[in-house]
Amino acid sequence: MPGPTIRRRQLGIELVRLREAAGISRAAAATAIGCSAARIGHIEAGRNVPSKTDLIVLLRDHYGADQATLDAFEELRMEASRRGWWSNLGLPEPMSAYIGLESDAIAIKTFELELVPGLLQTEGYARTLYDLLDHLSAKEIDRRIAARMQRQDRLSGSNPIALTAVISQAALERCAQHNTVGAAQLQQLAQQAQLPNVELLVLPFDRGLHVGMNGPFSLLSFPDELLADVAYQEYVVGSHIIDDETVVRQLYTLFSKLRSQALGANESLTMISELAEQSR
Repeated sequence: MPGPTIRRRQLGIELVRLREAAGISRAAAATAIGCSAARIGHIEAGRNVPSKTDLIVLLRDHYGADQATLDAFEELRMEASRRGWWSNLGLPEPMSAYIGLESDAIAIKTFELELVPGLLQTEGYARTLYDLLDHLSAKEIDRRIAARMQRQDRLSGSNPIALTAVISQAALERCAQHNTVGAAQLQQLAQQAQLPNVELLVLPFDRGLHVGMNGPFSLLSFPDELLADVAYQEYVVGSHIIDDETVVRQLYTLFSKLRSQALGANESLTMISELAEQSR
């Protein structure tokens, strides 16, 4: 069963469809349940879940829905209201929203310039990265690392996510220069690169300039087209989810170009293994 993040987004999409079919504006919907138009926008974007009472008022009294539709929407609302394991960690909203999407995704394509992708990081490497920042408390760092480690469960189990990662050689070379933490990270990468659901490709320096030099990004796809593909970008002081279909398509094109410039899987594994050996 899809998780709460997908269900929230499905609920929002369906509510927009019904509202527009009924010729009701967002402002009028907000007036109907005594809230702001911004809150209706958050519900329709899948960021919030309406109460049962609000759902009944909107569907029955304003959108012209019959009882069968109302019952189906209530079931969807209850599924969307479930809390994921990440909801109690006090993470920033965009990060929490991304983890929810990642938990439901069936495939991720990610490009990294300077960092090892989060799903492939060792705890030591992740902690070293967070310790370099001066705007996070020790407790906040612990919460984020705990979330990062639990996210990696998606790489195993009965329904593992398909991960394709293109990583700049720069990220690997920096690991090789960082003593034991970097060595352990490279060794783990060499192991993970051999998982059947992981494709790990290195973009070497000798390829010169490339289309990903403006920054890293990830692309997520979901089962049975329950949700349109989305993109995600993370930076030092925040992150954001991109659901604009045009932008997502452009990023898929960029990823294809980066993948074509990268070394093959076997050559990439050889480079990673050699750097791991050198850094011991």
